[in-house]
Amino acid sequence: MPTYGNTALTFTDLRKRMDPDGKIAWIMEIMAQSNPIMQHIPWMEGNLPTGNQTTLRTSYPHPQLRRINRGIQPGKSTTRQIVDTCCLMEGMSQVDVRIVNLAPDKEATRRSEDGAFVEGFTQDLAKYMFYGDTEKNPDEFNGLGIRFNTFTGDKGTYGFQTINAGGTTENKQTSMYIVDWGENAVTGIYPKGSQAGLKMEDKGEHIVEDADGGKYNALVTWFSWDAGLAVQNLRKVAAIRNVDVGTSPTGTTAAARKTLVENIILAKNRIVNPKRPILYVSDTVYTILELYLNDKNNIYVTQSEAINGIPKLYVQGLEVSKCDALSDTEPVITE
Repeated sequence: MPTYGNTALTFTDLRKRMDPDGKIAWIMEIMAQSNPIMQHIPWMEGNLPTGNQTTLRTSYPHPQLRRINRGIQPGKSTTRQIVDTCCLMEGMSQVDVRIVNLAPDKEATRRSEDGAFVEGFTQDLAKYMFYGDTEKNPDEFNGLGIRFNTFTGDKGTYGFQTINAGGTTENKQTSMYIVDWGENAVTGIYPKGSQAGLKMEDKGEHIVEDADGGKYNALVTWFSWDAGLAVQNLRKVAAIRNVDVGTSPTGTTAAARKTLVENIILAKNRIVNPKRPILYVSDTVYTILELYLNDKNNIYVTQSEAINGIPKLYVQGLEVSKCDALSDTEPVITE
């Protein structure tokens, strides 16, 4: 597990803070298994009760060449501030007391239902990391997609960090994101003064209602997670948008696979001072890259030996991570 700094919390750190006695470590295991991105994200406390304010430097002062008896003009940098808000995710599970009492392993029975809620939290959070848009839904937070959605701009702008793969088939597009997670780079955030990670509260036995208004006794668990995303250095992210996936992976031509990889390399080299960047792709793109291993002309895509039975895929040394949250039905971006 990578270390990101003194204040950024890794996945392992969160587990210890949530559960120092190991009683609910299974929650974090479910989250990791259902969405590996959860293991990569470092979490930091925001500087606002609602999230975090980030100051982005937009220009730097440069030295001037001076002559004897000639002065220089004062210079200064310019900055702009971005406020990232957190979304408030909550859920409640209700397990019929009779089901639990009849089960040989009561704890496992209740945990099974609670685990479904945990996985749901994980899926939604991963989705917001890419597709969150406060303009469409103010209860979400802004993900990477709404930030890196233009192709114009000089170095140091969102547009420069975004590559247009050139796809034109409407609603048959996907995106790829390279993220170099870390403190002062890209982190998950939680509100100032709050607790990091998923909170789980056992509310005990309550009388609840079914869909028809009937009442029964249930064991209630309350889940909550306040989370957001802060991009403190936009050059730590590179996006490849308009990746056409209208053709099945097995029908993708060798030329198309090569172009896909070349776009990844182009984006990879726009990450400034990379530490441990990771490429996030959809299931379809992952399959295309894996099939490229069989191409006799392939010199870009490699695969490591299996670790715990699961080999890792790389493009020019860049780790590839399959992410269910990434859709293959995105619209074409024209900006």
